[in-house]
Amino acid sequence: MSVHNGLPYLADAVNSILAQTFGDFEFLILDDASTDGTRDFLRSQTDPRIRVIELPENIGLTAALNVGLREARGELIARQDADDVSDPRRLELQLGFLAGHPSCAVVGSQAWLVDKDGRSLGKKNFPLSYRGIAFAHLFDNALAHSAATFRKAAVVAAGGYDEAWPASQDYELWSRMSERHALANLPERLLTLRVVNTSITQTHKRPELIRRVQARHFERLFGSPASEADLDLIALFRSRVVPEKLRAFRGLLDELVARSEAAWPGVSSTPDFRRTLAAIHERVGYNLLTLSRSAGLGEIARALTAWPPAIFGIPWWRVGALAVLGDSARRMYESARR
Repeated sequence: MSVHNGLPYLADAVNSILAQTFGDFEFLILDDASTDGTRDFLRSQTDPRIRVIELPENIGLTAALNVGLREARGELIARQDADDVSDPRRLELQLGFLAGHPSCAVVGSQAWLVDKDGRSLGKKNFPLSYRGIAFAHLFDNALAHSAATFRKAAVVAAGGYDEAWPASQDYELWSRMSERHALANLPERLLTLRVVNTSITQTHKRPELIRRVQARHFERLFGSPASEADLDLIALFRSRVVPEKLRAFRGLLDELVARSEAAWPGVSSTPDFRRTLAAIHERVGYNLLTLSRSAGLGEIARALTAWPPAIFGIPWWRVGALAVLGDSARRMYESARR
């Protein structure tokens, strides 16, 4: 865990690790030159498993994580951010999975989402299998950094975290790791992920870095570079696919499914791949509802065609509100939360 000015969430984050059902670990916490009382809090901790490294100056998350890689004495490393919370079973389940799957280098989990006050924002679903993760990774990070447990030797051999990335360093790392190792996510929700505007992801948004990850990942998967037009369409997934770009986006998605099928025969009919494809359609559809009701509902229908059980996970009341009221429904919801 690396932390810079982590109050007021730090105590919950630390306690969630100390409360793990698997208790034989070293808890390495890097205080990245905090000035808000974080250092005093960490110095007050008495659990002998905690080892605090006080960095003399603020070097940023990516560099601090590389310090952690060098200092960690275990063969396996579990990552967590200083404002998130792990389920008590997290280490037990993830270490058990890695013990039973020696070819897997990184394992994550599903996640709950909460806001800065701990109020529910729903849930975040990730693909389970390597091929589902590799495909989804073309569009967005398919493995939550704060839920990841990995083999230290594999990450070190890959070169560790790239310090050119002040944020999304895990997105870039998992793409590199996927060239040589299997990656997985457990089906259990073992992380509560806090979404706040002061998080690293929010304060260091660098679309050009994300595009570089996606371009490299595309070439790793398919052996040829993506066109700039294709990268433009892929980039829309993280913002919003607008109605006038929907046909082109669908065409690209169909092409990528076909290329994945050619690379991995039979993959497009596997449950996890269909679930992953449905999640892509669902997100596109949900974001389209405020711009075009027919286009948004059409994408949600495609999600259900790809993976019919998705019907049980779609927030239908939100879909209905957006379809009827448009973007005013989103504004009303956000206003009510404030």
